[in-house]
Amino acid sequence: MTRAQLVSKLSFQMDVTKKEADLYLSTILDSIMDTLNEDGRVVVQGFGSFKVKEYKARLAKKPLTSEMIQLPVRYKLSFHPGKDLRERINAEFLQEQEAVDLTENIRLPENTASIPAG
Repeated sequence: MTRAQLVSKLSFQMDVTKKEADLYLSTILDSIMDTLNEDGRVVVQGFGSFKVKEYKARLAKKPLTSEMIQLPVRYKLSFHPGKDLRERINAEFLQEQEAVDLTENIRLPENTASIPAG
């Protein structure tokens, strides 16, 4: 889903203009980014948590030249889904898998292939 699609969905569900929905979305995302910069962690109950991980500076070898280089401190964002999100995703996946299994197990009579389609 793109940002534009998300704004359209918010606009429809909240019965507001797309401009207002975009403002709401921007406010939420800016708040998350600001909090990650300050505290390094944001938890949205039922959805999941965002966390900034710090990777220390270290020496590494360039693969092509075998030259040793110094890598600076790096920060990486990680997301861990909450229990509600995991259960919802797994339930939807299981439903899809059950549908596939059901259609694969349907047996058609042998003579159906010879029936003309017209």
